[in-house]
Amino acid sequence: MRYPFIRSGSVLATLSALCLAVAVPVQANPEMADSISPYLRLHVDDPVKWRAWDPALLDKAREEQRPLLISSGYYSCYYCHVMQDESFKDEGIAERLNEHFIPVKVDREVNGALDTYLLEFQRATAGSAGWPLNVVVTPDGHALTGVVYAPRDDFAEFLDGITERLEADYDALVDLARRGSDELSERLRKGEEPLSDSRAARLPQVLWTAMEREADDLQGGFGSSTKFPHSPWLRALLEAEYIGEAPGWVPEFLDITLEEMGGSGLRDVLGGGFFRYSDTPDWGEPHFEVMLEDQAQLAWVYLKAGERFDRQDWIELGLENLDFVKRDMALREDDLGDQAEPGPDGFRGFAASLSAVDDQGREGGAYLWPEEDLESALADHENPELVRAYFGMEGATVFDLGYLPRSGETVAQLAERFELDEEAVQEKVYSGREALIVAREERGLPRDEKVLTGAHGLLLSALALAADHDERFEKAGEAVRSWLLEVAGSPDELPTLMGLPSEDAGEATLNDYAYVAQGLRDWDSARDSGDRGAAIALLETAWERFLDDDGFRSEPEPPLPGMISQRFHPAVHRPSPTTLILRMTEEWLEESETLKTAFEEYDLRPGRGVEGQPKHHARLILWFQERD
Repeated sequence: MRYPFIRSGSVLATLSALCLAVAVPVQANPEMADSISPYLRLHVDDPVKWRAWDPALLDKAREEQRPLLISSGYYSCYYCHVMQDESFKDEGIAERLNEHFIPVKVDREVNGALDTYLLEFQRATAGSAGWPLNVVVTPDGHALTGVVYAPRDDFAEFLDGITERLEADYDALVDLARRGSDELSERLRKGEEPLSDSRAARLPQVLWTAMEREADDLQGGFGSSTKFPHSPWLRALLEAEYIGEAPGWVPEFLDITLEEMGGSGLRDVLGGGFFRYSDTPDWGEPHFEVMLEDQAQLAWVYLKAGERFDRQDWIELGLENLDFVKRDMALREDDLGDQAEPGPDGFRGFAASLSAVDDQGREGGAYLWPEEDLESALADHENPELVRAYFGMEGATVFDLGYLPRSGETVAQLAERFELDEEAVQEKVYSGREALIVAREERGLPRDEKVLTGAHGLLLSALALAADHDERFEKAGEAVRSWLLEVAGSPDELPTLMGLPSEDAGEATLNDYAYVAQGLRDWDSARDSGDRGAAIALLETAWERFLDDDGFRSEPEPPLPGMISQRFHPAVHRPSPTTLILRMTEEWLEESETLKTAFEEYDLRPGRGVEGQPKHHARLILWFQERD
């Protein structure tokens, strides 16, 4: 989220001057070795004396008059690995951090609300944010300054600059951070101020203008540089098509976007999964991290778009994506060890993500094909050149490590080029693909074996849609549904991580409640499973646990001061939990007095934040439009 209402000369503007502008052994931390987070375990041998996040660290910081340096990231993140190698394993950086700060490592998927708040601070003060995110937090719990990925010398300069400022005027900087936190909270509250009726009525026009302005009608997606799928925005466009409210440019834009994402490099055309984003606007240079929540959302988008536009190829792509999840992200007993309890029928869930780096530390090493590996894998194939042409592995390579398979020549083009009939081409492509997959399976690809409750809710929604097209997905959907019902059996004890003892699993966030309720609702709607009661109970608990006078909190107890509630949470890479909760609550008003009362008392007037960032609230705006 960006904050267009931040003005120069403010406290936040002063704090922004502290931010660094960046283009983007003995076991030192034995307590990390048993962490549920592979990301934290990754840092167990760093010379930096990392602590896992604990609110009690603020007491320690006050006692020692040392700020925290909270470093947030996730296991599959490429630049998180790079910064560890360049900086966090460096003795000079470790000396700086250990002496002048209390270093804290955070897995953004375990401490999601804390990470989101620090991202909001970084965007407000530096203009952009990402991971790894490194934020200096005062002993009072207020963010002072931060930096994302930085090369070793730049990060050292950042740390030295902040240390010098703190030593010269500690009290003034602590006070500055407090006032900056207050200002950010106040600006966020102003974003909640309701619009006039006339401005609220113009929100659909504001939304379509903003989307069309950023839509790339040549290569698909939004923006003209780094490209993310932005699945919630694509879903909003599809829903607008279904209700007849989409502008005329939307069908062609969706066609271009889904075609380009599916064949130009963002998708692993061999295995079937999608990478998180591309550095280039043509989707051709992805960073190779694979997130479960992305697979769930994009599978839904392709399946629903295939239904809407009668595109069987998109439906097949969505099903292929879920086949990839079942095959390559399913967890087995040896992945989780003894700490994880299996769900019904031994089901252990799906990994949170697959790493961008292979077991040799090479980005994309599991997916890229050096010439010698390609020749070896296809050595027994009668038409290796045909296979290479189909997967676009001819000519110069984009990546130093070799070719990235992508959509190349079509079956019809290959039939003409190699003087074969199309059926023979398809057979040769199939056998070539199998040979490449077999060879690739010998490579090491680390993965994050955390089992995220909310991501499984998103996955269940996609499996509900997939089962309508192919009964093979019925079993997978039932397994996910049964385990979610097991952990949701007591809505008051919903965890953020499934399959772990309750003391290790973490307290569920607002996202977890919303996504699990949505998944159960979608499965029940498609299969008449009788799970509506469980979904309603989750919604009731969400209203009771997360609601305060300002809106919904992201966590039951905010980990830092200044983390205010919001009436309408944004959706950028994942769905807005409040939009889901509001829509489901309205659907079930007559089935729960608790939901009915809560909904009738909720202030549904859209605020300045919705108007200022309409894409982030696209489905909310469409819902308002439907209700009018």
